[in-house]
Amino acid sequence: MSENGKFEEQQEKIVKTLATMFDYLGLTGTFRVEEKGTKIAVKIASEDAGRIIGRKGQTLDSLQLLLNRIMFKENEEFPHVLLDIDGYAKGEREARVPRAEGGEESGEESEERHERQPRERRERRRFRDGEGERSSAEQLEKQALDAAKEVKRWGEAVKLPEMNAHDRRIIHVTLQNDPDIVTESEGEGAFKKVVISLKNA
Repeated sequence: MSENGKFEEQQEKIVKTLATMFDYLGLTGTFRVEEKGTKIAVKIASEDAGRIIGRKGQTLDSLQLLLNRIMFKENEEFPHVLLDIDGYAKGEREARVPRAEGGEESGEESEERHERQPRERRERRRFRDGEGERSSAEQLEKQALDAAKEVKRWGEAVKLPEMNAHDRRIIHVTLQNDPDIVTESEGEGAFKKVVISLKNA
């Protein structure tokens, strides 16, 4: 198969898979697929941009991770796929919102703090009661191992969604003996992200 034919086949698979994912999530959008060196970039146009990006880009990151896992499962040689919507660059996803003058919290910081408080109480109650602790730990271990495989394959760091200290510890412990992987927590407050990356990157 020619290179053009191969790319067209990859393009068709990506668009079909994304369309299915969007339909399942109740989202609408159009996709423009382009070759970007050894990777494939997908530019999304949608009226649901806010929902697709999610809080601090978490939904977009999750969609990208899931899409790559699906493509990799079908073909281990499939190029890494990068998702972008309305020019929402990676650097913009991680940009911090500065505090307002006078040291007051910005609107987003205040909203985030109030959202975290009930979530922290739910997490403490769930683990105090022992509800689902074993299954949760197993899921986190699998999530850590899957993310480590992604990092080793693509050479790019993976950021897991924000989680409490108990869950972060499971991620760190699961990967602590992997000679190629390093983990670190990133963020402020009780809920932080775990960044998984190559040790010598």
